[in-house]
Amino acid sequence: MKKWGFIVLLTIVVLGVTAVFYRAESGDVNKEKVHLFSPYASSVDIYQITYPSDGLQVKGFLLQPKDIVDKKYPLLVYNRGGNREHGMIRDKTLRYLSSWADKGYVVVTTQYRGNGGSEGVETYGGDDIHDVLNLIKWGEQLPYVNPEQKVAFGYSRGGMMTYLTMKNGISFDAVVVQSGITDMFQFYDQRGSEMKQVLRDIVGDPKVYPERYKSRSVVYWSDKVNSPLLILQGDHDKKVHHTQAEKLVAQLEEQNKEYKYVLYKGGDHPLSNYYNQYNAEIDKWFQRHLVE
Repeated sequence: MKKWGFIVLLTIVVLGVTAVFYRAESGDVNKEKVHLFSPYASSVDIYQITYPSDGLQVKGFLLQPKDIVDKKYPLLVYNRGGNREHGMIRDKTLRYLSSWADKGYVVVTTQYRGNGGSEGVETYGGDDIHDVLNLIKWGEQLPYVNPEQKVAFGYSRGGMMTYLTMKNGISFDAVVVQSGITDMFQFYDQRGSEMKQVLRDIVGDPKVYPERYKSRSVVYWSDKVNSPLLILQGDHDKKVHHTQAEKLVAQLEEQNKEYKYVLYKGGDHPLSNYYNQYNAEIDKWFQRHLVE
């Protein structure tokens, strides 16, 4: 009897340890309140989150309306631009994302692995897509999120990440890509020596590793675009040339995909002179498709 009692006890301990480990991998997210001076401070709560992704602890943010009792809000997934610490989500980005939470979205965003205090190494459209997918899965499970209503917004490199999210089978009610990378070969060729070196360091030389560049370039798998897509682009963008967007637009037209393309005359990479106009476009695009 003592032997069987020991076995039962050992089994309970093992199952308990397994359960704790699984919970840590799949559900444990640490939230820390962020106090930010913002026009939306009275209506929006901001949290820095640390969440599990491929066994790594990755940093991100959650922005939500303060009024969440008995409410269900759509989820907005924001994919940041830049690489490594360049383009990292800082106070300015949080103020901007607060404006969307104030409109009635629960916003989630990631710094990606290797950045902003996250564990791991930057891969610029490699395994770091899992950081987006795992964040979406967590966001959909929040009790005040309607998992049937989901939109995405990607800027620059984040546009590439947004396309990769759809490539991985995630669909949205509506998607917006601003100044987004569609062709990594063209992106490499048209950037200066400094950015070329960054890409060689992170992704590899495109002549040596062409498949890595193709796997990140939606123009090679545009059939995977599975959601209504709004593309915003400036014709004076010196980082992502507007012809990148137009190559994708031609393919979407041929495939009879639902999209809208807006080209801003004189617009730079962040569309600095069109802030109000492009945000109005995004707002209309989201509202139109969330209502349907």
